[in-house]
Amino acid sequence: MKHNQVIAGILAALFLLVITACGGSGGPGTTSTTSTTAGTFTSVRMEAVINNTSTSIDPTNVFVNEQIKFRLTGVDETSTRVVIPTSNYTLTGTPGGTLDTTGLFSANSSPSGLSGTVSVTFETLQYTSAVKVVTPAAIITGLARTTAGVPAKGIVINALNSSGTIVGSGTVATTGAIRFSAPTSAVRFTASFIPIDPGPNPYYARQFAYGGKDYSTTIASCTAPLPALTNGVASNLTTNVVFYANSSGFPPPPPNGCQ
Repeated sequence: MKHNQVIAGILAALFLLVITACGGSGGPGTTSTTSTTAGTFTSVRMEAVINNTSTSIDPTNVFVNEQIKFRLTGVDETSTRVVIPTSNYTLTGTPGGTLDTTGLFSANSSPSGLSGTVSVTFETLQYTSAVKVVTPAAIITGLARTTAGVPAKGIVINALNSSGTIVGSGTVATTGAIRFSAPTSAVRFTASFIPIDPGPNPYYARQFAYGGKDYSTTIASCTAPLPALTNGVASNLTTNVVFYANSSGFPPPPPNGCQ
């Protein structure tokens, strides 16, 4: 019996050693593990937040005179997302603002009409983000998530006028936040998956739920209503925009919000 207990103890120690060496499991949807003096990260991404806040935004919809902080965040061994200390950020192009080495972007009082690229290198890997300054007309805000409860980051929300023409667009931020400028002529909205296609996709169908109804992004007339818009005012979407995740295991219901 004592001999068996010794063998069991040795096996347990070896198992612990293997797990420690491998860094543990990062869970679904993780990328390569990065070990640093700040910790071990299963995924790293660049995001943009309004300076001195935790409010993430679409960096291609930076409003004039705003200050935006670009930063890297990583998911650590405890599945907690933390800010990774980084510096030496650089800016290429003329997006209508300036960037310091800490990642602080200061928008000018007038946009250039062009986009730029923010870059930073961390652990020999380069992370980039597009950036553009715009003069806001009406402002559309809201939150996009999946049926699994995670942010629907990377999906584009398109604002449409009464003719179905796209008049404003914004990318869902890393936290699921929606914030972009559109003219008051925008009355409907839909979504585009182009930025996250092709490749493995966590979305079951090109469909979303909003305001108690379902809408299909593959049907031109199947668009959702926007709240009334006013220049210089932020109008919040009345409910979350919810996209169907593959992990839900069930197909979405037929779209019933089409015009």
